Amino acid sequence: MKYKFVEELLLSAFKRAKNSGNKFYDIKERNIVKLQTIYQYIDDKLEKMYKDIILPENKFYKELYKLLFTDIDIKKLRERIKYIRKIIKQVYLKYKNDIKLTKDKKIIEKYRREFYGRISSILRRNWIVFKYYNIYLNRRRKIPNIKNLPTVVISGLPNVGKSTLLKNLTGSNVKIEPYPFTTKDLMIGYIKTPYFDIQVIDTPGILDRPIEEMNEIEKKSILALNYLANLVIYIFDLTETCGYSIEEQKNLLNMIKKIFDKEIILYFSKKDLFTEREERILNEFIKNYNNMIIFYDYNKLKEFLISYIKNKKEWYI
Repeated sequence: MKYKFVEELLLSAFKRAKNSGNKFYDIKERNIVKLQTIYQYIDDKLEKMYKDIILPENKFYKELYKLLFTDIDIKKLRERIKYIRKIIKQVYLKYKNDIKLTKDKKIIEKYRREFYGRISSILRRNWIVFKYYNIYLNRRRKIPNIKNLPTVVISGLPNVGKSTLLKNLTGSNVKIEPYPFTTKDLMIGYIKTPYFDIQVIDTPGILDRPIEEMNEIEKKSILALNYLANLVIYIFDLTETCGYSIEEQKNLLNMIKKIFDKEIILYFSKKDLFTEREERILNEFIKNYNNMIIFYDYNKLKEFLISYIKNKKEWYI
């Protein structure tokens, strides 16, 4: 039913008005209070709707909004709600004034009924606005709530140790946020320092497969992460206990390099499981990837992140 939201709004407003003003003996005052009750209730709801619709400011959210709201002009929707508020206020002030200027009881009742009818008509004519508002709210729930902080994104194939590194860097207080167009969530933790907080994001099931396997909308949602990250950590599991070969892990690293135009730090997990084989491969990596920053101790990685970001004041001031 296209009017369902509108009818529920009107029903609630009229119910509130039914008993309001009854304490006034004067019919004029009684009906003005009824009008005021209806107007205030509806205006409060419209004001909340207007404030609910957020226009994104940073590039990351702008990109996600483009993908999520291809069929809705968010700015126009917000302006339309503002316009409806304006019209309803004008109608309210008109009928409030009309009632004030007459002494005829029948005309006062007539004005009140007309006001009810005008308000109902305005809201019903704009039913599509309320439909799109509800669509907007439902889709917006899929957008992660990410703070405006220096941000490090952790990437790598499944089971290489991304969630373990996140907990080691940030502690156990990790929050979960949805990410649109995927069935997975972002895991977010924070490194606290006296100068700033660092936001660390693990992307399980998101940045862990070749981009060729993604559909167009998935690719775009992944590319949006580039606007979020200040630094990227790519995790290698040289023990291959994750179920992926070193070659497969290198291939994903090459894809990550194409997506992110940011500094990529290599982190080698599961160092406690290294044998002579893994130590030899690690030394080869250090030699072959000498243009990249490499860590296998999470404490030293954490120290580096704090020191590095401390010198990037434009990221947090």
